[in-house]
Amino acid sequence: MRLSWCISLFFSLVIFFLLDGAPLQAATQPIAASGLMIQSIIVGEDSIQTKRTQLIEVVIRNINEQAIPIRIKLVITLPNRNIITFGNKRILAKGKTESRALFDYKIARHLGGDYTVGAKVYSTRGKVLAATIKKQGRYFFAIDPLKTRRAPSRVKRRQALENVESINLARKKTNQVALLFDPPDLVWEEMKIINKTSVLRGETTHIRMVLANQGGNVATNVEYSIKWFFAQREKRKKRLFWDKIKAIAPGERKVIELPITIPEVEQRGEYLVEAVVDEPNYVKESEENNNTKVISKPIIFSDVALVFPEEGYSFAEDGLFKFQWRSRRYRQFKVQISADPTFKDEENLFELPKGQQWTPAVSIKPMRGELPGLALALMDSNDLDHLFWRVKAKDQAGKVTFSTGRKFFINLKADYEQ
Repeated sequence: MRLSWCISLFFSLVIFFLLDGAPLQAATQPIAASGLMIQSIIVGEDSIQTKRTQLIEVVIRNINEQAIPIRIKLVITLPNRNIITFGNKRILAKGKTESRALFDYKIARHLGGDYTVGAKVYSTRGKVLAATIKKQGRYFFAIDPLKTRRAPSRVKRRQALENVESINLARKKTNQVALLFDPPDLVWEEMKIINKTSVLRGETTHIRMVLANQGGNVATNVEYSIKWFFAQREKRKKRLFWDKIKAIAPGERKVIELPITIPEVEQRGEYLVEAVVDEPNYVKESEENNNTKVISKPIIFSDVALVFPEEGYSFAEDGLFKFQWRSRRYRQFKVQISADPTFKDEENLFELPKGQQWTPAVSIKPMRGELPGLALALMDSNDLDHLFWRVKAKDQAGKVTFSTGRKFFINLKADYEQ
């Protein structure tokens, strides 16, 4: 009798430790052929209120000697068992060590319940390099004040993840109060140009938008439109595209990609793109003032499109300097380097090639005496850590035009001031 009682107590303690007492460590993942593995996934809070932001950290181990540039996305299973991807962190996985990526995931209103978090690692070209296995998935519970007052125990949460249908049935039997859902909330989460922001006359670029429902109910027959306009004439907007989404569920994200071509007759300069959802207000939302979004970086429309360096690029003082551009209408070019962003101060400006010379090429590699030599002298005389560059172009008739300007930096060597 006493022996049976001791054996029963021993197995009870073992089961309790495995289900509730053991710390939540991520399972070990086999190392992929790429030499990368997802070491662990860490969530900030096991239980968190809806409408708050959950911090999620992904730890990557690289067994290679060389560092690898990668992209990391979260794979999140929502309480309704829909699976979404979230985030797109770009990091450099250093060799023979661990690298970390931190995500901030905002939980939608009244989308309470169990969340399971995994991750995938991609190369810069989109190839999957590593992914979490089933036992690595971390979970947390989002508390909806209108549905439950506190999170269930860890054991119940594991049972809920293993048998969702039976748990939902039990909740329906015990909860006699009708569930109240917030109205939908349609928000443009992302809006950006995905290939080139500087375009020539007649060229096409593409825009990527992500529309999300951050509310608590399904939105149906959702109309949206895309408009473009000259940055200095905001009231003269022209419709580029119109469409309708049949349904978008709570927590769902719709990705929309569209080509955009500015007519050749339009004037040169900066153009902006605006996305509007539910403009006629057919959908009753919890928040009506967040249905419009304007792209943060404008499209530069001109006859000379800058390619490299990009805005804010940093050259190494002892590295290679190169400037590159594109044009269809012009055949002769100069690069102007200036301390003045308007390029009006000729005393703080020099051109490449110098004097009356022009180049038919669409790129130029300055000599050492010009860059960094002249550029560093210009920075010193104006007490600046940056300069600006643009392209001066001339056609066969002698007509001259200019591109827009971009800022660039030069990282000095440690012994520069010695």
